[in-house]
Amino acid sequence: EISECLVGSEMCIRDSCGFMRQSAFLFNPKANFMLLELFRNHKRWLMFIAMVLVIPSFVVTGIYSYNRMISDDGAIAKVDDVSILPQQFDEAKRQRLENLRVRLGEEFRSNMLDSQEAKVALLEAIMNERSLIGETSLEDIHVSEQVAIEMIKTFPRFLTDGKFDAEKYTNYLAASGMSDEYFVHMIRGEISRNLLTEGITRTTLVPDTASRNIFNLLTEKREAAVHNLSVGEYMVKVKVSDEDAKKYWTDNQKQFERPDAVNVEYVVFSPDLFKNVEPSEEDIKTFYEQNMSRFQAPEERRASHILIDFSQGKDKAKAKAEEIFKQVKADPKTFADVAKKESADPGSAKEGGDLGWFTKGMMVPAFEDAVFNAKEGDIGGPVESEFGFHIISVTGVKATAAKPLADVRAEIVKLYQDQESQKRFAEEADNFTNMVYEQSDSLKSVIEKYNLKPMTLNNVTAEGPSDAVQKKFLNQHVMESLFGEECLVEKRNTQAIEVASNTLVAARVTAYQPAHIAKFEDVRADILSLLTTERALDAAEKDGQALLAKIKSGEAKDVKFDKAVTVSRSQPLGWDFNLINSLMRVPAKELPAYIGVRTPTGYTLVHITKSETVEPDASALEGTRNELAGMFGQAEENVYLDSLRAKHNAVVLSKDYLPGAEEKRAE
Repeated sequence: EISECLVGSEMCIRDSCGFMRQSAFLFNPKANFMLLELFRNHKRWLMFIAMVLVIPSFVVTGIYSYNRMISDDGAIAKVDDVSILPQQFDEAKRQRLENLRVRLGEEFRSNMLDSQEAKVALLEAIMNERSLIGETSLEDIHVSEQVAIEMIKTFPRFLTDGKFDAEKYTNYLAASGMSDEYFVHMIRGEISRNLLTEGITRTTLVPDTASRNIFNLLTEKREAAVHNLSVGEYMVKVKVSDEDAKKYWTDNQKQFERPDAVNVEYVVFSPDLFKNVEPSEEDIKTFYEQNMSRFQAPEERRASHILIDFSQGKDKAKAKAEEIFKQVKADPKTFADVAKKESADPGSAKEGGDLGWFTKGMMVPAFEDAVFNAKEGDIGGPVESEFGFHIISVTGVKATAAKPLADVRAEIVKLYQDQESQKRFAEEADNFTNMVYEQSDSLKSVIEKYNLKPMTLNNVTAEGPSDAVQKKFLNQHVMESLFGEECLVEKRNTQAIEVASNTLVAARVTAYQPAHIAKFEDVRADILSLLTTERALDAAEKDGQALLAKIKSGEAKDVKFDKAVTVSRSQPLGWDFNLINSLMRVPAKELPAYIGVRTPTGYTLVHITKSETVEPDASALEGTRNELAGMFGQAEENVYLDSLRAKHNAVVLSKDYLPGAEEKRAE
């Protein structure tokens, strides 16, 4: 589907994927007319020229080769005989990474989709989408533009205070490089495809029996007591030799693979470097005079009120409030006494209704408007709010006034330093960037010029540091640069990279450790500890099983168990997951019972005494049913998508995008 559109004076062509391609000529009606006339008047000559130019190419290359050259587009997959090209895969990957970056924040890693599994899954997702597009066309499913627009207006990213924000929408389109028309077109397609899949997922039926069984599995409680054979007691009893450790290292080489790692030196360039400037008294005074509005104390009002709440009904409350208003209006001196007697606000009533001094924004709107629109000494009301009817006496007014210089001096110093540091940073950022680039064999020049403190970090992999503070500076962009050829091989600085607003980082590799198998000497202690623990667990399990057999036969009656507690799958009380599952698997009709379970801390004997089930209410059962429907629906959707791919002849053409391709290449 190809449609033509005019953008300014340029003729553009947009294909069904929405990519804009500029025509080779400017749209000119007169020129087009002349071109058509040329074709009409010289049609025979043009056909002759075309035959002279085109036919020899068929003769030289052969029609088969020519056709093959056109169709061999390097596709990695096809759906409905339409190619999926590597460029389209890369674009889908880029979009998926951008979505992950937004969703995961600091947890994001740029290599998240680099594994073979991720590669296969992404291509499958693209083929699923192509198959759904084909199916919506076959089924003639169309969504109107208006429906798509109304849907867009509900997207959270375009809302401000729950309402559609046109500015946010426009900014998003600008940042994404999409037109409004294309975005609406894209959403129409997504809604159409969702209609197909949601017809599967939202109609999934979950039997009541299944919901009840799952609810019981999650909420069933069991009373149990444990007796632990701790692995620590056996650690001193087992022996592991260096020969045992060396054999384990030899037999499990893959376990000791270490990725590429580097030692890093880096510096941080930010406005904080320039905050030590101290303003003169003249600077402080000038700043104060030029920013007087910043140091204005807001207008304050003091008021008292008498609150008549709605406890007797709204009409009665209003009538009573009007009566009290007339009373205090006629004799303002009685306001405090009436407030103590009649006001439903216990906090202020004992103070004669006094609310003290307050500024705008501290009271409910209706009350605040009445106070700030009155003059000192006025009595107004009744004013209705969510609390009741208020009779208000304005007892004091403090007009807006500038704070004295002495009171805001410290604030001015900080503001001045912030502004100056931002200014100096902006002035020096380009110089810092240029020095890092031009003197790329060392960070020494910028360290000396700006008195920077170099930071070092050793054995950092491409994943970056695990420490959150370090990760903020050595983010994924910096790490990608460090593991690039310029830094890794040529030993150059990275460029000055912006890792946060007004924060630049430059780094370099000081040492490089290629991927390798860790030497036995470096991992010997870890292996000895691992094997010692495993053998201690084996010994604990052997003794535990023997003791369990004696308990069941009645031979061991003096085994002391801890105090019994109640546990469940939803409330495991910190017990080992495998231990909880094992004791919950014992049929309730076989209780009381004894079992033994191997855990990371030893071997645990469990005495299960009783089971207790909870009768679900309607809402709990419905919640379980909905969760199951979501899981079953996803499974059914996957089956549906599998069938759609088969229906629309989805096939992977490149072996590099098949499961296990990495292992096969390694072989």
